[in-house]
Amino acid sequence: MRAGDSSRGDLARSTGIAGPDRPVWPLALATMLAAVLIAAPALSESPQWLGRPARHVMGGPLAPVHAVALGLALALVARGVLLRRRAAWYGLVVLALLGLLAGLAGDDALAGGAVLAGAGVPWLPPLLAAALGGLWQARDRFPVRPHPERVRAAVKTGALLAVAAVAGSLLFGGVSVRSVGQVAGGLGATGAPIDGASWLPGVLGLAGAAGLLVMVITLLAPAPAPPPGGEADRRRVAGLVAHPGSDTLAPFALRRDKAYVFSADGRAAIGYRVLFGIAVAGGDPVGDPASHAGAVRSFLARCRTAGWRPAVLGASDGLLPAWGRIRSIGYGDEVIVRPGEFTLSGRRMRNVRQAVQRTANAGVTSQIVAERELTPGLRERLLDVASRSLGGAAERGFAMNLDELLTGHHPGAIVAVAYDEDRAPIAFQRYVTAGEGVSLDAMRRVPGGPNGVHERLIVEMIEYAAGHGHGVVSLNFAAFRELLDADERTTLQRVGYRTVHLLDRWIAAESLFLFDRKFRPAYKPRHVVFRSWFDVVWLAAALVTLEFGRSALVSASSTSGAERRPSAGTAAIAASRRLALRLAPRSASRSSEPASRAIATLEAGDRRPHSGDS
Repeated sequence: MRAGDSSRGDLARSTGIAGPDRPVWPLALATMLAAVLIAAPALSESPQWLGRPARHVMGGPLAPVHAVALGLALALVARGVLLRRRAAWYGLVVLALLGLLAGLAGDDALAGGAVLAGAGVPWLPPLLAAALGGLWQARDRFPVRPHPERVRAAVKTGALLAVAAVAGSLLFGGVSVRSVGQVAGGLGATGAPIDGASWLPGVLGLAGAAGLLVMVITLLAPAPAPPPGGEADRRRVAGLVAHPGSDTLAPFALRRDKAYVFSADGRAAIGYRVLFGIAVAGGDPVGDPASHAGAVRSFLARCRTAGWRPAVLGASDGLLPAWGRIRSIGYGDEVIVRPGEFTLSGRRMRNVRQAVQRTANAGVTSQIVAERELTPGLRERLLDVASRSLGGAAERGFAMNLDELLTGHHPGAIVAVAYDEDRAPIAFQRYVTAGEGVSLDAMRRVPGGPNGVHERLIVEMIEYAAGHGHGVVSLNFAAFRELLDADERTTLQRVGYRTVHLLDRWIAAESLFLFDRKFRPAYKPRHVVFRSWFDVVWLAAALVTLEFGRSALVSASSTSGAERRPSAGTAAIAASRRLALRLAPRSASRSSEPASRAIATLEAGDRRPHSGDS
């Protein structure tokens, strides 16, 4: 058995769903065939032989508007069958039951004269009875139940349509109060006479058709996006982020706009958001690696019952098999520096040494401080640096960005600050701790600040990590790294490289890659994982919105956090700070000059230009 098959079997057993993976396409095909038989005769150029099968299906002729609308509705139901929507199953059961009752009664009135009536067709009732039996046996194949919000929306749509139709018929259509019951027949386009204006039947038929389609679409829609996790969930996730086996992207699961799903044993979790029916997980699960596969199963089970299409932004190589038989595309690499192996010596590091030395010559000093220990005055000045750096633009991101900048809300956040000669902050970088490492979250510098200040802070942070037991420093993400780093490119790759180069002004992919490459890092591939190529359009829309859109929740919380001191009175913040104390040293603040002294020593013996320098 293949790994993907085993994973899907485990999923079915873990969710208690007996047969969700058994095929449903035969039922969808039969439903689509019925839709074609109903709608096709309404077309002016349809072959005449379609009329007789259509009458067998419907029990009688239909008005063209109603036939097309009902055909479209059944086509939507067929799609719902493929998507395993329980509402589609309900609809087929109701239609088959109405047709069976009409056939047994010998009258199609039970079906409103227009729904799978069996009168006059002796072989149709047994067929419908068999279909009902088959539908009942297949009920467990439809785990996606209609969400209560969707049901309420469909009921409201139907009620609003009925009220609007009655009011419009009375006020404008010339229908008397005694004949108001005829409006229902008009909405159903049954062809029954209506005591009113000549245009009224056509308008009511169109309104009824539109209302039917809206209600079907609403009932078959996936569940709405869940609310973000509460403080209790975030406390649990913060504890899992601190687990030594957590990934370097684990801290970004603490964004306030993410919902959470936990493994069955509670030792791992996945943070995700839902947009356009796509549930996007940010990176690998956090917590105990032994429970990561369990968190994946829980996430897939949640997507299955909610009707969401699962996806992952930033999955690592090692966890791809846990996602089973789904698609993946490598879209870049995480930039990794290991402090124990990092050195500023050697010809290849000359550019970094010179950059750091320039800042020292300009009188720049630096300090590393736990974010929770920032004074209100320094926090305000750093927020001003951030605002000037972004030109007033909003903070954005999802998989590799955190919110609550400089508020002290997130545990283990560390800030490296650069000051000019007058001790005014000119740049800062925020890092967050996870497992054995620290991950860069934000880099901000005032416009016109000294060149090399970010290199200086990164070197200082690598030294800090080496001195405090952090085995990994995760820097920026290098999108399209293999394309940008290739010595030789095919024609298609040259086109891709040229496109990335031209777009660099807006996406900064090449600039960031060249900046990161100076530190001679290692690279950790990251992937976009998704269910099917048919999901690509919606997936792209969701990812672009998540990475470049602005979350109202995050923006509001970040803005308010920037204007107040962190609230230390709540239990959530207290727990977060206890975690931070375990993750960070007791004396995190320091003024750091050793890097500058080491670079000065190295530069004294290495001032000749080297052709190999980048």
